[in-house]
Amino acid sequence: MQQGITQERMEAGLEFLAESDERFAVAKTDVLRAEILCKRVRARVFLVAHGSVEARRAEAEGHQEVIAADEDLCEATLAFETLKAKRARAEIVIDVFRTLEASRRKA
Repeated sequence: MQQGITQERMEAGLEFLAESDERFAVAKTDVLRAEILCKRVRARVFLVAHGSVEARRAEAEGHQEVIAADEDLCEATLAFETLKAKRARAEIVIDVFRTLEASRRKA
């Protein structure tokens, strides 16, 4: 493991973090936007459905627009969580490199 964490890899991690700040924020915003849209679509479909509350809720959950909004939310969440994990990995590489460098200086 020690040989795999080079200065070049650490610098690449720093560069990735610096370059992905805006993409990370946009991805997080996309998730929030998709959550809001899911709630709005469900509410709109529920209002025009007929029958008991449970029947209206079931009709809304099976409506194509609700299914599409849910799928959009899943896609936005996947993109955000993937970027979040990549950023976390870059942070780990940087921390490990710092630890290794500190150990080398002590030796």
